[in-house]
Amino acid sequence: MTPSLQNVVGLPNGPFRCIVADPPWEMGTMGKGRDTRPGRVVPIGGDQIKTPYPTMTMAEIEAMPIADLADDAAHLWLWTTNKTLEDGFRVMRAWGFKYLAPIHWVKPAGIGAWFIHVSQTCLFGYKGKCVFPLGRYKRNVMQMGTPKRHSEKPDCTYDYIEAISPGPRLELFARRQRLGWTVWGNEVPCKANASGQPRLAQGDTQ
Repeated sequence: MTPSLQNVVGLPNGPFRCIVADPPWEMGTMGKGRDTRPGRVVPIGGDQIKTPYPTMTMAEIEAMPIADLADDAAHLWLWTTNKTLEDGFRVMRAWGFKYLAPIHWVKPAGIGAWFIHVSQTCLFGYKGKCVFPLGRYKRNVMQMGTPKRHSEKPDCTYDYIEAISPGPRLELFARRQRLGWTVWGNEVPCKANASGQPRLAQGDTQ
């Protein structure tokens, strides 16, 4: 199932005080006939990036009614890529959040055309009044962790978020289930996944 506006009806009911989103950004110019098939190879500078999942346009991501799911003092953790960092600010505003700070995840390895990117940025934003009822004054760098699959974030990133943002918590475009979280996406059991079972992206194994 392609994650597009047709699946937004499957979003869970809020409100949530913590929302984590890792949108399937378009990684390159795909032309008029945008090919969103899993496994498409997209040229990025001198690299060839294979996307093992369908992607969404900026208009589709911005149009998601995430503001309706958020509590009045909700936190948003919005994952971007180095290429889509500027787009992340647009999406945050469209979803009704104010930007506060960048959070960086340091990776064990990376790719790139001009620089070798060994970090990824998560934009932290808030809705209404910015409050930190849990952790505060933490360094804005998450400890190094190795993802299990392409684009999947390691456990250390969730530990960091849970130490700062109270529940109830929602993860959009989730790759797997996590205890105590509500998850939504086409690879986890939820209303957006017609089969009700996690799907394997190309190249994944049980």
